[in-house]
Amino acid sequence: MLKRIIPALAALLVACVGNTECRLDDPHSCSSGLVCEQVSGEDVPQCFAPVQVEGKVFDLLSGQPVAGAEVTALDINGTAVTGVAVSGLDGHYTLPIPTERSDSEGTPVGTRVTLRAAARNYRPFPSGVRISLPLDTTGATSAGSEQPWVLASAQTDVGLSAGLSAERFWLNVSGTVELPTGKPALVVIEGNGRVYSAVTDASGTFRVFNVTPGSGYTVQAYVKGANYTQVDLQVPSSGMDVSSVSLRRAGDASAVLNGSVQWVAGANSAGTSVVMMVESTFHDALVRGEVPPGLRAPDPGQAPTVTGAFSISGVPDGKYVVLAAFDNDGNVRDPDPSISGTQIVHLTVANGIPSLSPSFKVTGAIEITSPGPGEATDQVTFPPKFRWKPYPSASSYEVRLFDSQGSEVWENLAVAADAQNGSGFVQASYTGKALIRGLTYQWRATAKDTSGNPISSTEDLRGLFIVQ
Repeated sequence: MLKRIIPALAALLVACVGNTECRLDDPHSCSSGLVCEQVSGEDVPQCFAPVQVEGKVFDLLSGQPVAGAEVTALDINGTAVTGVAVSGLDGHYTLPIPTERSDSEGTPVGTRVTLRAAARNYRPFPSGVRISLPLDTTGATSAGSEQPWVLASAQTDVGLSAGLSAERFWLNVSGTVELPTGKPALVVIEGNGRVYSAVTDASGTFRVFNVTPGSGYTVQAYVKGANYTQVDLQVPSSGMDVSSVSLRRAGDASAVLNGSVQWVAGANSAGTSVVMMVESTFHDALVRGEVPPGLRAPDPGQAPTVTGAFSISGVPDGKYVVLAAFDNDGNVRDPDPSISGTQIVHLTVANGIPSLSPSFKVTGAIEITSPGPGEATDQVTFPPKFRWKPYPSASSYEVRLFDSQGSEVWENLAVAADAQNGSGFVQASYTGKALIRGLTYQWRATAKDTSGNPISSTEDLRGLFIVQ
């Protein structure tokens, strides 16, 4: 009888793992090795085996492992949702991902995250045109009861691009940000003609790799709802890293940015989104920059739904670039300079007051056929051919190719609108110098009217490919 009772009790204890009461704000409220997670449709969270991303950080060219790299997971709006995982000597890392569960067995609900990685002597990922593709935790699998749910694939491996020789052995700057509860921050270091950035983990800790020595730097934090006191920074040439930089709150951020989006012919009227980027991080060629957590309309986590007026609250003091249609939603900012409401909007928020109320136009995007029509990075043979659907009213097109660091490496500024060769698609063949195998490139096309004014373009995050 005893032999039958003991196994039954053991099975009951395992079954009760998911029913243990816990607190989402207390990581120690579950037994060792378990995490407290919300269950869909339930008021009380439960303890489960963690969901974790596992992968390898490696040198993009040599394939060798990169040790000491820091990997963080962000939500689709760029907000850190995890702590920091550090890669081992073999380059491998394990990063727990907070994930809602669908049932008492702990089955993960589909949360989408992206990876951000950085290491000494390497350029950060993502950077330039290299984007971090979203991971879906519904793909995680578990080996059994109380075993972690693991998501591991080629997409969870992160390749880092080595810095130039002159950038080697630059210094790291680390510290903490006094955070609002549950709101990680964007940290920006700027000065001497350079800009560096990092996202804090959930506790407010940050590390910025490979900062060149010099004086005259400033460090500032950005997060919805809080202002911070700027810190002056000197990076010594002695070879010693800078630590213990402390960014303290300077009160609540009460600014509200009100603006509007106007639709023109060809736009997808289902909606778009609006984001605010820190001006110093904005890349003119790529029309992209760093978005502080929370500075988006509609609110982070929601699908693009802006069809007219929008509002972003809790904006910290600072200088920003405001852009619409940044998501892959079939829309782009109208680039036509011959009409009003198409210029890139730069504004300042000072003492809680925005310098202007932005208004801009949105039009339909040029639809890419190949390579890179979706969010994935395509593999192509050399030389690549660029194809897209004809855009209404286009008289000609410009095509540009950018490397992984955002530098333009090739252009064709006179692609005829009828360059279809019977295929039904406009196309342009690459005629530049050899491209580097294994590196990511992005191509962009711009449609022009009879006066040579741009009237539309391909979307910001499409057109990515790697040469086989």
